[in-house]
Formats: sequence, structure tokens, C-alpha cells
Amino acid sequence: GRWSFNLQIYFLQHRFSGHIEMSQGSTGVIQDRTIYEDVEIFARNLYEMKFMSQRDWDTYRDLFNNMIGFLKKPDLIIYLQAKTDVLISRIQNRNRAFEKKIDAEYLHRLNLTYDKWISGISNIPVLVINTNEFNIYKDSEKLENIFQQIEFKLREREK
Repeated sequence: GRWSFNLQIYFLQHRFSGHIEMSQGSTGVIQDRTIYEDVEIFARNLYEMKFMSQRDWDTYRDLFNNMIGFLKKPDLIIYLQAKTDVLISRIQNRNRAFEKKIDAEYLHRLNLTYDKWISGISNIPVLVINTNEFNIYKDSEKLENIFQQIEFKLREREK
């Protein structure tokens, strides 16, 4: 339990530093994973699986809530949604050594936690894209449609 907390604090601090660095730049940024996911998905999951104590979880959340006061909110969160079995087959196809040991049940838990988090976001625009039947290398028409949806969401935000 102790190591879960220490590791999550390390990741949180690392992500926070990266966020600060990005916000000091003059260009737009696309981030693959955000500081929000560290908290709402990975740390929360550890807490719910009893790998982090209530006290550590409260401390972690308090620290995060203080940190986000210094961060610029994303203009848009794009959630690439897929069923767990689709994720598992994609992981198997990628054949990355470090992903070989990912437990299907753990992945399913993360997927449910993502869905719950995304559906609860109210202060940041969200675009949910179902990717179950989407192949980025073959479906150029679908990809173009996604680009249009992103542009529309960003323009909507500017109004």
C-alpha cells in the first residue's frame, strides 16, 4: 500500500511538471494522457482495490486539488472508447513485451473507471469517439469525420 501511494505521488508530480512546462509554451499542445487520468483512473483504482489507504487517498486528492488551481484546463478531452475485448485484441496485436502481463480483469476495471469518469465531466468539453470498428490505417473517411468533429468542438468552445 505504501509503495502505491509513493509511486502515484511521483507520477502526479511528474505530470504536474510537464503540464506547467507545456502551459509556458506559446503553441497548442496535444497530450496523450492527462494529470486528470492519474487521479481519476489510476490512483482511484488503486484506492478502490485497497492498495492505497483512505488517509493516503485523501492526501493525494487534496494535493491534486491544490495543483489543478495552477493549471489551465484542456480546451477539449477526446475519449477514444472501446470495449475491453477490443482493447485486449489490440494489445495482443501490438505484441509489446511490457504489455504481455496486463490482466484482462484489471483492464476491464480501468475501462469502467474511464467510462464513469468521462460521463461525470461537466467543466471541460468532451468528445467521445467509439473506436470498436475503427482502423486508423484503413478508415480514412472516418478519420476525416473525427477531425471535423474535433474542429467543431473547439470552435464551439471559442464562442
